[in-house]
Amino acid sequence: MRTAAHPHVPQIMLPGQAAAAPGPLDMSNMYLAHFGFRRDLGHLITAVGRVRLDDRRRVTALREHHAWVLFVLHHHHTAEDETVWPRLRERAPESIGTIDALETEHEACDHWLSESTAAFEAFEAAPSEPGRELLMTALRALADTLGAHLAHEETDGIPLMMAHITPEEDARMHKGITKQYGLRKLVTLLGWITAELPPDVEAHLRATAPKPMLLLSRLAAGSYRRRAAYLWG
Repeated sequence: MRTAAHPHVPQIMLPGQAAAAPGPLDMSNMYLAHFGFRRDLGHLITAVGRVRLDDRRRVTALREHHAWVLFVLHHHHTAEDETVWPRLRERAPESIGTIDALETEHEACDHWLSESTAAFEAFEAAPSEPGRELLMTALRALADTLGAHLAHEETDGIPLMMAHITPEEDARMHKGITKQYGLRKLVTLLGWITAELPPDVEAHLRATAPKPMLLLSRLAAGSYRRRAAYLWG
């Protein structure tokens, strides 16, 4: 199955993004999530590096935010593992090497998800300079491993999705992901996913996003900005 019959739609380009492939799928949600992962892992590395060891409340808040980022990443990668890669394997057998590599990269990310989670829990339980160094090493490795995967996906994976997945299938997948969050987490997600965006991307989303999502994101934005101000200092 190919999607050539569908017209191309405008794509967004965000800081750190490796590519924005043309095609019939609106990849805004994908690119916004990628931007959020890159942004917040960078923020977490900086914040962990300077948080006072006696500021237990902020250490806990940072650990909880790390858990939130990994929660979003889990849903993001699970949707690809269960829905995207199987379809591409069936429809693009000539690209099995790329698909295998992208799946293997998920496994490499999983290793550093576990390592950074364990290091954060240990640092929260007994903050120390050696614990900080172990945590920052794990966070840097996660940021590097995930960053390389996201760039590979943007460069080689998304063009395959554009060619072999229909807009209707893509919409059903996003609807299924949204249902998994529930309203409360969805509001938090919207605040998170629309934070620190360039003005041109904000304008694009205002012009193209569904009105209910725009309303929810406005409701979430203020609360999320206050939370981020506390987290990042």
